[in-house]
Amino acid sequence: MLISNAKRWNDLCELQIMTMSNLANQFPERREHLANISNGWRSMQQQLLQNKVPSLK
Repeated sequence: MLISNAKRWNDLCELQIMTMSNLANQFPERREHLANISNGWRSMQQQLLQNKVPSLK
């Protein structure tokens, strides 16, 4: 299923990944937790790139 606003979602995923990376640099004690959040955004981004409707499993 093609998502009509997939480009916007992809941009949002990229922004969130960069934000989590910046936060991890500022708060090293939260790095692991922020990496997990980033991985979730990366997973969603990959699903979008494969024209799949993202799911948060």
